[in-house]
This record gives sequence, structure tokens and C-alpha cells, in this order.
Amino acid sequence: MIFARRETVFLVLGDILLLCISLWLALVLRSFEVPSPAYYLEHLQVFVLIFAISLLVFFISGLYEKQTRLVRSLLVSRVVGAQIANAFIAILLFFILPFSIAPKTILLVYLVVSVILISSWRFFAVPYFSVRNRQQAVLVGKGSAVVEVFTEVNENAKYYIDFSDFIDSGKLVPGELEQRVRKQVDQGSQLIIIDTRDTRIREELANLDDLIMKGVSFVEFSIFYESIFDRIPINHLDHGWLLESLPKGHIGYDAGKWLFDRLGALIGIVFATLLVIPATLALMATGGKPFIYSERLGKGGKTIRIIKLRTMLFFDNGDAQLQKQNKITRVGRLLRKTRIDELPQLINVLRGDLSFIGPRPELPAIAHTYQEAIPFYQARHLIQPGLSGWAQIRDYDVPRGPADIERTYRKLSYDLYYLKHRSFTLDIVIALKTIRALTAFSGS
Repeated sequence: MIFARRETVFLVLGDILLLCISLWLALVLRSFEVPSPAYYLEHLQVFVLIFAISLLVFFISGLYEKQTRLVRSLLVSRVVGAQIANAFIAILLFFILPFSIAPKTILLVYLVVSVILISSWRFFAVPYFSVRNRQQAVLVGKGSAVVEVFTEVNENAKYYIDFSDFIDSGKLVPGELEQRVRKQVDQGSQLIIIDTRDTRIREELANLDDLIMKGVSFVEFSIFYESIFDRIPINHLDHGWLLESLPKGHIGYDAGKWLFDRLGALIGIVFATLLVIPATLALMATGGKPFIYSERLGKGGKTIRIIKLRTMLFFDNGDAQLQKQNKITRVGRLLRKTRIDELPQLINVLRGDLSFIGPRPELPAIAHTYQEAIPFYQARHLIQPGLSGWAQIRDYDVPRGPADIERTYRKLSYDLYYLKHRSFTLDIVIALKTIRALTAFSGS
């Protein structure tokens, strides 16, 4: 939605401005005089590359995600980590690449100044910017997802709207919906967020058609929910949504992804071998087979066998009883932390069982449990599973071990979002966010 884009633009423009100011201050501190425009532009041309890399690192670090959900402790770690990475990359570039100027001293001053300014901007300035003159809106629907949206928006001053009324469709009496909506419109509300898949709402929706002619905007609740949380409200979907979201035949996208997967897997296997061979030897020294072959459900519900390095005492294949006797080995803990145990799956990508980007494949027995309990779960099998996916980079509480219905509801909401919105752009975003997870050694 527009408010999310505005916030991102606001953050990006603020970062760019402060990076430019940091360079200007670095030149002032370097020579203790105000630099001439020509002198500043000469250095700016060189530092543009550093600016671009800095913004990319900020993006990978998650500093352009919806700021409303970045708690202060998380924000601190991300800003510090991003600035350390930026400093390392900048020093590496300027001390290796043959630039027309030699700004090594200026670079060091710039790094110090930019760290101070960007950190101050993020820690102290951004949290106090709030939206004034928020647009009044009305929320119509029922259920936990609707309450979640109402709470998120009205308790957060960063959004460009404010709900003046929440109409619970589960408690409506005949005629009440029209009466309350018209009352709010008369008081200035020009945006109605409404769950049109609710049968009780549909029965009275036609009575509000004239408001559309008067300029009042009506937005489907599920679309609005997506814009807020970047996931799908599963309990507010119907088969009409599924038909609308079915993978379309995009020849360019499909061919490009197929080529990228194969070439990427070939290159990856060459470099992965340098890590997999010593890991294999270490596992063999502890006894047992170094590789495990686990069945998963792939595209179309087809059973595939994925290859991983063994990280536990033995392969339990998701059996609940065996899992009680199993545990992660010392070597396995290191392999998981560094994600080396996942590298053999590059062979699966090369074979076409997996893609680099897609929903993570599930064990057949656990998947069957989810299919029985969670609506639209099978929809995730409409596309090829992947090594990393939207759910993996967005959901920090993904289910592990035996079947977990509650957590999988949330995970599926991200998988369905990817199903609906998959594109080159989204795949690149997922890939960059995955790099952040890998470099942070966030495996478990």
C-alpha cells in the first residue's frame, strides 16, 4: 500500500542525504576548510559506489523492512552489523581498486562520520517521525486476522490511516452495516477496508454502491492485510482467491529461473565441494554414514529425495518416537550453524527437484497431517520447492520437528504470499535476505 512505500522512500532518501553529508563533513575535517563544489563533486563521483553498496547492505540487513516491527534491540544489532559490513567493504574497495584519487584518509574519516550520523538517524530521529493528518478509515469484517489489522494500524502512528470504526460483521443486525458505514463517511472517512468474502457483508454490500460514485474507496480486506504483513490471511480465503493466484505461464520468468538454478547449482557445487569434503571426513570419523537421503514432497505432490549431511546421531525420518532418542552431534551443530549441511542439496537443484527459491519441502507424513488440518495447504505444491523461501526469511518461528499446526498456519501464509506474488524481483529480495541469514550463521 502507499503508506508502506512512503515510509521506505522516506528512509532511503534520509540515508542517501546523510551519506552525502558524511562525505562533505569528512572533507571539511580532512582539510579544516569548506570544500569547493568542484572538489566535493570530484570525490562524490568516487563515493557513489560506496553509497550504493551501503544502501544494498542496509536492505540486506533488513533496515528497510516495516519499521513498526523492528524492536529497538533488533534495530541496534542490524544497524551496527550493517555499518561494520559497510566499513569493511569500503576499505577493501578503496585499498584495492585503482581510483583516480587517493581518498584513504578521507575514507576513514567518512566511515567514522557516517557511522555516527546513520546510527543517530536510525536510533533517535526515525522513531519520532509520525504521520500527521492520518486518513480516517472503516474496517469491516470478523475474526482474529481482522482484529490483528485493527490493532496494528491503530496502535502505530507510522501508518497513513486510522480506523475510526471497527464493524464486527459477526455481530451485525440487518441494516446496521449500511447505517454505520454511512455515518463514518459523513464524518470524513473515505476508505472502507471490507471483507467481501464474508457472506453477511455481501448481502448488504450492494446498498453501498452509491458511495463508490461519491469517491469513497473500498479495498478488499485480504489485499490490505497483505500490504501490512506481507503474508496471506488464510482464514479469509476462498477458492476464488486460489483460482486468481494460480501460477501463470510466464515463459520469461520460468526460463530465467530454470537457467539460473542450473548454472547456479553447477558453480555452487564446485565451491561447496571445498567445504563438503572435510565435513564428510569429520562425520565418517565419528561413525555412521555422512549423508542422509530424506523424502520430501515436491511440485505436484511428487515425492523427491533430498541430500543433506548428517547432523544427528541417526536419521529418524521425522518419526516422533525416534526423535526422542536422537540428538544433534557436536560436528552436526557446527554444520547446522554454518549451513554446510544444506550444501549437498545443490545436487537436487541441478537435478530439478528443487529450486534456489521456493517453499521449503515437507516430509510426506507431516504434510499429510497439515493437508487435513489447514485450508489450502496443498496449494504450496503448485510450484517447485526451494532451498530458501519467503517464509524462511520472514518467519522467525518456523515449525521444527513433529507436526505443529499453529506455527504452520503462519508459515503457510507466507508460502501462499510467494505463490501469488512470485517474480524476479521477489526472488532477488529472498536471495539477498538469505545472504543475511547465512552471514549471520543463523542456522540451528
